[in-house]
Amino acid sequence: MNSMTGYGKSVAESDGRKITVEMKSVNHRFLDVTVKLPKVLSFAEDAVRRVLIDNFKRGHFDVYVTYENTKNDGVELSVNEEVAKEYLKIKDVLCDKYGVQDDFTVTALMRTADVIETKTVEEDEDALKSLIVSGASGASEQMKKMRAFEGEKLRNDILKKVSVIESTVGEIRSIAPETVVAYREKLKERITEALNGVQIDEARLLNEVAFYSDKVSIDEEITRLNSHCGHLRKMLDADLPMGKNMDFLVQEFNREANTIGSKCNDIRITERVLVLKNEIEKIREQVQNVE
Repeated sequence: MNSMTGYGKSVAESDGRKITVEMKSVNHRFLDVTVKLPKVLSFAEDAVRRVLIDNFKRGHFDVYVTYENTKNDGVELSVNEEVAKEYLKIKDVLCDKYGVQDDFTVTALMRTADVIETKTVEEDEDALKSLIVSGASGASEQMKKMRAFEGEKLRNDILKKVSVIESTVGEIRSIAPETVVAYREKLKERITEALNGVQIDEARLLNEVAFYSDKVSIDEEITRLNSHCGHLRKMLDADLPMGKNMDFLVQEFNREANTIGSKCNDIRITERVLVLKNEIEKIREQVQNVE
C-alpha cells in the first residue's frame, strides 16, 4: 500500500550536461502532474509526464527540472572581420589627423560593439531528452520508496483503528439482544395500556410485538460491519492501488454505524456508536492519502 505523499530527487550527467529532477507529491483524486523546466528544455515536458504516468496512479505531482552545461560549449564566438577592419581604419585616421597616441589594444577592439559575434549552439534534443528521462526515472524510484514507506505507516495505523472497530462491534453484539428484549417488553406494555382492557388474541399481540421488535434489531448491521472490517484488511494487504475503493468502503462503515445509532436508544450502544464513528472518521481522513 502506498501513500500519495512523497519526495524524490535525482541527478543525471553526460558529456558536460547536468540534469537535476526534483519532484514532490500530495494527495489528489486523480493523477495530476505539473512540470516546471527551463524554456530550452520544453520539448521534453511530455516525456517527463510519461515517466510519472507509467509509475503512479494517483496524486498531484510538482516536478522541477534544472539544466547546467558544465562544459560551457553552448555558445560559439567569432570575429566580424569587416567591422573590425572599419574600426581599425577609423583608429588610424584619428591618429594621423589629430596626432593622438595610438593606445588602442586588442582587448579594446574585442569590447567594441559588434566586433565579437555570439552564436548559440543547438543542443542535441534526443540526447538531452534521454538524460532528462533518466533523471525523472531516478527521482520516481526515490519517490516510490518514500510513498511505500509512508504507506506502510498508514497501513499499520489504519489496522489499529480496524481492531478498535472490531472490538467495539463485539461489545455492541453482546449488548444488542438485551435491547431487543427490553424494547419488546416496553412495546407490549404500551400496546396493553393503549387497548385499555379491550381483549385481543395473545398470539396476535405477540406477533405484532415481534414484528416491530425486528425493526430495532441490528444483527444485519453488525454482520456487515464485521464483513467490512475483513474486506478493509484485505485491501490493506493488496499490492494494487486501493485508495478509491477504501474511500467507498469507509462510507459503508459510516452508513452502518449511523443505522445502529438510529435504531437503538440504549445508552451503552450509543456510547459505542460514538467510538465507532470517531474511528471511522480517522480512517476516512487517512484513506484520503492512500494511492
